Amino acid sequence: MSLDTKEFDVLILGAGPAGTACALALKDAGLSVALIDKADFPRDKICGDAIPAPAIRALHTLDPNYVTELRKLSRKSKISHSRVVAPQGIEATFDWKLEAWNIPRLDFDHYLLDLVKQHTNTQILCATPIDDVNITEDGVCLISKERVFKGKIVIACDGAHSILAKKLAGFSMDRNHFCGAVRIYFSGIDGSDPSRNEFFFSRKMMPGYFWLFPVADNLYNVGFGMLSKTISKRKINLEKALYTVIDEFPELKRRFAHAKAISKPQGMGLPIGTRRLKLSGDRFLLCGDAASLIDPVSGAGIDTAMLSGMMAADHIRKNWQDQPFTASVNRAYDRSIYKKFGKTFRKNTRLLRILSRFPRILPLGLKIISLGIKRKRNLQES
Repeated sequence: MSLDTKEFDVLILGAGPAGTACALALKDAGLSVALIDKADFPRDKICGDAIPAPAIRALHTLDPNYVTELRKLSRKSKISHSRVVAPQGIEATFDWKLEAWNIPRLDFDHYLLDLVKQHTNTQILCATPIDDVNITEDGVCLISKERVFKGKIVIACDGAHSILAKKLAGFSMDRNHFCGAVRIYFSGIDGSDPSRNEFFFSRKMMPGYFWLFPVADNLYNVGFGMLSKTISKRKINLEKALYTVIDEFPELKRRFAHAKAISKPQGMGLPIGTRRLKLSGDRFLLCGDAASLIDPVSGAGIDTAMLSGMMAADHIRKNWQDQPFTASVNRAYDRSIYKKFGKTFRKNTRLLRILSRFPRILPLGLKIISLGIKRKRNLQES
């Protein structure tokens, strides 16, 4: 039985932050665009729910009105501080001047998809799993059970376990460059500032970290993450590790005394940017988690996902008249991505390796940072 074929100029696989940002950036490009996702929206996405300042700036670049719409979402917390606590209770607090939010991904991703629906002519195809991909002489085909989608180029925004990254770029899961994490939503946590994200580094669970992010009124995203190689080597149960951290810090034990878990523990994989990879080839570009563009230290990936989606759209606009999108043409995209993120990723990769080998330096480092922050504040107030 022959499958129904639909033809477009551009295929985007994955309707998360990378895919929707790409579709929004292609608005008014005069191209037919399909945005395809295996899930039906709204859908949850296991994540820390932090929307950092560069993601807000990316939205503003696309259209300032998009940020105005974001601020109307009902479940959100505006974040202006981050508190980092090391073993022995040594801590430092960092103040952020630029706008940043915590928003449940269930709401944030749905909001982004609504922007695509409202402001572009993109054909959105949700609940459409893709089983295979073929690169042909004149384009690329994405194959589902019922249909074939044909385009001149495909933008792979299909996440940490990207089918396109595996089939087209030969990616495989490497525990040295992957993190595992668990997330639980809680209510009733005492002593939490709704404008502050918190990170706790446990003596027993180094070099992983525990996070506590307020995402709405009496709703908290709590999680624990660690390098997959360490998880495997030490046979760590991430859910147990999360509660171990709570028990280790008297402050957390007190604050969680009346807290209630309102979701089941759910795991996620984070392909971190600790190595330089091939992000393009004949007729394809990789974006976001599919391109392993997660910060090795902070675990942030929404900003890099959105920015890479926008950069993919820019690459398409610049090269549309120079078809086909061969591997040699698309290498310019790789160069632009690593020019944008490479320096930060290299620096944070070195920091991650130092912390993994010498976890005891973290308290000392935080103490030095904390003293520096206090000194700066004293000078400003004098």
